Amino acid sequence: MLKLLGSQKTPRFLTNAFLFCVGALLLIVGTNIARLEINKLAHDKATELAHGWSTQIVTNTPFLPQILAAPRAKAQPIRNLGNLQPVGPILGYRIYDLTGDLRVLVDRSELSSDATQPAFRTQITLPITSGGKKIGTIVSDVDASGFHDVLMVGAVKIGAILSVAISFLLLVSLMVKVASRQEALRSSNLIQNGTVTGMPNQPAFLEILATAHSQEVAQHTTTNLYLLNLDRFAHVNERLGNSVGNMLLRLVAERLRLACGNTVVCAHINGDTFGVIADERTGKRIDKTLQQVFMQPFNFGPNVIRLSASIGAATSTAGLYSADELHRHAELALHAAKTNGGHQLVAYDSDTVMEFREIDRIATVVEDACQNNEFELHYQPVVDSRTRKLCSFEALLRLTTADGEKIGPDQFIPVAERIGRIEEIGLWTLREACRTVAGLPKHIGMAVNLSVQQFNSGNLVSEVAKIIKETRVDPARIELEVTEGVMIGDTDPVFKQLSELQALGIKIALDDFGTGYSSLNYLWRFNFDKLKVDQAFIRASDHSPKAHALLSKIVEVGRLLDMKVTAEGIETESHASRVADLGCDYSQGYLFGRAIPQTSLASVVISEFAEYIRRQTGGQADVDGTEAASG
Repeated sequence: MLKLLGSQKTPRFLTNAFLFCVGALLLIVGTNIARLEINKLAHDKATELAHGWSTQIVTNTPFLPQILAAPRAKAQPIRNLGNLQPVGPILGYRIYDLTGDLRVLVDRSELSSDATQPAFRTQITLPITSGGKKIGTIVSDVDASGFHDVLMVGAVKIGAILSVAISFLLLVSLMVKVASRQEALRSSNLIQNGTVTGMPNQPAFLEILATAHSQEVAQHTTTNLYLLNLDRFAHVNERLGNSVGNMLLRLVAERLRLACGNTVVCAHINGDTFGVIADERTGKRIDKTLQQVFMQPFNFGPNVIRLSASIGAATSTAGLYSADELHRHAELALHAAKTNGGHQLVAYDSDTVMEFREIDRIATVVEDACQNNEFELHYQPVVDSRTRKLCSFEALLRLTTADGEKIGPDQFIPVAERIGRIEEIGLWTLREACRTVAGLPKHIGMAVNLSVQQFNSGNLVSEVAKIIKETRVDPARIELEVTEGVMIGDTDPVFKQLSELQALGIKIALDDFGTGYSSLNYLWRFNFDKLKVDQAFIRASDHSPKAHALLSKIVEVGRLLDMKVTAEGIETESHASRVADLGCDYSQGYLFGRAIPQTSLASVVISEFAEYIRRQTGGQADVDGTEAASG
């Protein structure tokens, strides 16, 4: 699969020059390798000839041992051993005794006036033995030029033939590759050199995808399709301008080209969206590669821009899906990645996509509710466990769609956190709850839940202080509830903000204690004002002595640390009596009242509410145990 960079075509003379260079290089390399091998073969042949000649000398010179063993009498070596004159390829020889003294020297060039210097001459050294013992050494000068030349000529011919053949195959391969590229880009408008990135545009990308799918069907291979959308790119354009935005797109395109390589098709589909097509082999590594593209920031002089991308991936093998279906799957996966907060890769899966479609639907409802002020607060009473007098309310968020569907907090709050709306919703909730409690008798307090993400903004304390001032409510009447989730990770910034909130006069409660990450470490590191025991302990204590014992110890820990204790999920008289006997300060649950809208608060005479509670609990309380007390 080719990476398409533009409509520029390689000039023919460059192609020919490339083929010529490749052929010449192969010829040179092949010839040199052959020359080395031929030299070795010629040397082996010379050794064989020298061995035969040495054997002949030893056999036909019986007095040779005496010559080598006799004391050196002459200063000059013997020049003639009778009829044993060098002939044929043997140019001469020298015989040395065991001490290294030259005893015999016969050189054919001295015997013939027309001797010429051979093209391939080598010296072969062999031992001389007699009776199994070495008595000297013979060094033969051998001319292997004839054998060497025959081999060299043959090698050059074979090398030339192979070079021509390989060059021809390269030419055919390149022609096929060029033809394939021209087929994939049938018209010049498929690649626009005038686009921002110089990459294939959307029509070209869809055409290439169709071609890749055809190859997939024909060859029973796999096509991997990725769609990348730059997160918050519109914000960059608005802040720094279109020129910087276009430069950023070019840098992203260049990084994609370099990271993916020449076997992957990269395209700039539109705006802030890119596409990548990879085959079966490269698809195994491309997931990680695409995410690594955005690990390093992009520098523009004084501006340092960090980008992330949402990536949707889809795969088709052996024509399992059509090209259009594959593209649609990648679009759905991309949408799921964006819905889930971005900065991630989501691979298409029917179940996963259905889940994200539901999240997307709820996200739309949440967005509409934020725009149109469609959230509503309901208020659940909290009473004194011993006297059962009303002490405070807990503000609980509710969301109802235009067609009457009620969406629970356990569904829409996680989605609001994903799409970055929870801080806005949380501050609205606090503001409305403060306005409501400001109109109630002064002994009535109000509890409001805080989300983990509200601590990440860094301006939580200032915003809360602004709301307290705006609504003119006594901060001592406000209680902010946090779950153990806010203590995961770096707790120092969280504890600092909680301390600053307490400094405003606000009470801090640890909600749902006994679930999740329950740790006594939190209780001594921060001075919580209240501990709210999760309703699971209350229900379990009905039939489990261990749960009852744990509940008793939690209340005891709260008292030891000077914290008030609230028991959640009180649904029966048995529950109420049990937690009162254990020493819980406050109780909350359906037995004392469900969460009611603000309009119902106005119709209830607060001064008579305690009597109202007693009337309700004196008879048969209508308790629906299927709904969570906080929900």
